[in-house]
Amino acid sequence: MEEYPIVALQLQKAFNVLAKRTMATIRRIAGVTTMKTTGVVPLLVVLCSTLLYGGGVSNAQTTIGATVVMDPQDITVIVGQRNEFLLKVRGALSQSVSFNFSNEHSDLISVSPSTLSINPPTIGGFIDEAYEITLLGQSPGQFDLIGEILPKGAIDDALAFIRVTVANSKAIIVISDVIGWIYFAAWTISFWPQMIINYRRKSVVGLSFDFLALNLVGHSVYAAFNLALFWSVYIESEYFDRNPRGLNPVLPNDVAFSIHATLATMLTLGQCFIYERGDQKVSRYAWGIMGIFVIVVVVAGILVGTETFHWLDFLYVLSYIKLSITLIKYIPQAVLNFQRKSTVGWSIENVLLDFTGGMLSMLQMLLNGYNYDDWASIFGDPTKFGLGLFSVLFDILFMVQHYVLYRNRADGKTLKDESSGTNTTNTSTVGSADITCLLVCLTLVGPSLGQNNGTLRLQIAPQDVTVIVGSTKNVTVRLHGALAQPVTVNFTQTNATAGNEYIKLNPAMLEFNPPPSRFIDLSVRVSLLGLRAGIFDLLAHLLPSNSTTTLLDEGQAFVRVTVAKSWQLIAASSTIGWAYFLAWTWSFWPQIWENRARASVVGLSFDYLTLNFLGHAMYCAFNCALFWSSSVQAEYLRRNPRGLIPVLANDVAFSLHAVFATTLLIGQCFCYERGQQKVSYTARALMTVFGLVLLISSVLVATGTYLWLDFFYNLSYIKLAITFFKYIPQAVLNYRRKSTVGWSIGNVLLDFAGGFFSIIQMLVNGYNYDDWDSIFGDGAKFGLGLFSVLFDVLFIFQHYVLYRESNYIELQGENYPGPGSVTTAPPQGLST
Repeated sequence: MEEYPIVALQLQKAFNVLAKRTMATIRRIAGVTTMKTTGVVPLLVVLCSTLLYGGGVSNAQTTIGATVVMDPQDITVIVGQRNEFLLKVRGALSQSVSFNFSNEHSDLISVSPSTLSINPPTIGGFIDEAYEITLLGQSPGQFDLIGEILPKGAIDDALAFIRVTVANSKAIIVISDVIGWIYFAAWTISFWPQMIINYRRKSVVGLSFDFLALNLVGHSVYAAFNLALFWSVYIESEYFDRNPRGLNPVLPNDVAFSIHATLATMLTLGQCFIYERGDQKVSRYAWGIMGIFVIVVVVAGILVGTETFHWLDFLYVLSYIKLSITLIKYIPQAVLNFQRKSTVGWSIENVLLDFTGGMLSMLQMLLNGYNYDDWASIFGDPTKFGLGLFSVLFDILFMVQHYVLYRNRADGKTLKDESSGTNTTNTSTVGSADITCLLVCLTLVGPSLGQNNGTLRLQIAPQDVTVIVGSTKNVTVRLHGALAQPVTVNFTQTNATAGNEYIKLNPAMLEFNPPPSRFIDLSVRVSLLGLRAGIFDLLAHLLPSNSTTTLLDEGQAFVRVTVAKSWQLIAASSTIGWAYFLAWTWSFWPQIWENRARASVVGLSFDYLTLNFLGHAMYCAFNCALFWSSSVQAEYLRRNPRGLIPVLANDVAFSLHAVFATTLLIGQCFCYERGQQKVSYTARALMTVFGLVLLISSVLVATGTYLWLDFFYNLSYIKLAITFFKYIPQAVLNYRRKSTVGWSIGNVLLDFAGGFFSIIQMLVNGYNYDDWDSIFGDGAKFGLGLFSVLFDVLFIFQHYVLYRESNYIELQGENYPGPGSVTTAPPQGLST
């Protein structure tokens, strides 16, 4: 009789677990997010009690039922080596069962033990056991290892399988992973050279609009396919219904790439509305093809509405559209290059990066084919291999056009008016008009002043000024040096045309007469009246009436002028800037505090932490060198004569603080509980690649091939590359654990706030200075900010939507932690 209270408590505990799981299932099916379980638990207890006792059924344990799960369900074994996994049995079990592993693939793997006897517990009839199974690799291959339960039906065996990959070499796996990340980065970055060249030329002439339109449609449907299959529980369940032992084919990096590709293509499309495009437009052929695709999508949607199609079939249709576009999208660009007999306007860097990605993708397939003895995945189903080869062949065609056929065609046959005027003047170099003026000055003015063996310097101070539309601001023009004849100073506004100037100057022209000593040192104040918003350089040119000097220095004869619409918007932008500076600065500390509070770093990706440290270290070195090193600054100003040092004091402070905070986080990993976590081979390989880049750059500096500025530019490129993929390991870890416990949501919210404010500031400045090109023309900064914000949105979605139940279970410390728990698996044969 004394055993009844114990049995009752165990039953009540089982009912509580069942109630929570049932309510979680109901929420997922019904989409309800606010339903509580506390009031439902007693109802379920009463209902179960009625079924157990009121109905007179004796085998009460079968109402819960035992299930068997293999953890993990995907494992890799090296030939000649061993690896282990856990076979977990949990639930009501009233009889002994036998679990036997299939010997269908005994030539590839050896299983120990191959047979298990599972007995019900003596008290309560509720089993919760974990058994360790060892696999010994014998020959390479990929297969499903299936377990059979006798008697059949005694245990739910729907998950009684594990996907096994037997590889020849661990080193080849690491090399394959590194190659995968490299071609992922190459394909991701390949969108940006085209945007940069459009921005620099202020023109999209030479870029096929047909290619751009088809590319946008292709990446859009690809993004829709990936997003639906990755985040829709309904579609994912439908996929698993058709593929019971399959894996979701869409990974987080697929989602990230497709979203980035769609956004980058949209930015490129936006440039077509801003810059010079000549008479280019989307052809009727492209409109017709896109019309066919639209009809296909509409018909597929109708079939879904009439329940002839499932949503998964609809997504498959989108993927077929993507494949079709991949086959034809490059043809319009190749034809345009042929018609123009030029590749001007079509970025060769884009082609080279795409070619690199395609070649490495095929190399990875060949390596995996050898390592897993899985040549059928290449030659048995050649779709992926064929598409990659097809794209590579087009890249080769583009390279032949650029470097062989049309290499001497700097201006295309149909390249009309490539905007050689001031509107397309590159602000980083001196325009052709400026060079002509300078040559005239040197030719005409030089001989006369040469008689005095002196240098005549023309300067403007300050060299950076902000003017509000309708108000005035003064600058000082100084002429200093040997002067023998009268000269005139004229002014030019870059990126402005006659009648559409940004400012009005008073006086509009200056005249200087030589003093009796033939040495002049005279300063004149010039007033600038803001007419319309914009950012430009005001250049001063010395036009002599007669020859005056042999040496002329106009290195400081310019001023960067910013014409703004409102001082209030400038103040708001500055406030927003300090807000996101503080948000990003403080975003490191919630993670440090959470690690200290938990005395654990389990849940924090070591790959993310390592890459983040390396990125901030590179960024810090770049900032410190360009801020404090006079030699590096001199080299920068030599290459950018009208430039400002791009590194400010707050950049140095932020990067130093970031390195310090990330170092503290790494130190916590050595002090607190970290479970089985470690830096992956993939991350180590990436850091090795970056280390080799640094080593090669150092050697080039030591041999005089590189200057130190080039070396620090390489550090900044490493920082940019790391920013693109550093969040991926953390997102994948959260996905695998089905939990965000250990990953600070405070860090994410502050980083999201910083990125959001950064984008808001760019938009405010774009309006205030009428400078939308800084956002849509040069999309690097905007794209990086948006990329980080999108990852923050993903983390917020994981924390508050996808894994909020598993987070709750783990934080409450339930006996059965559930999916995503950081609790280590129990020893073999011991009940949890």
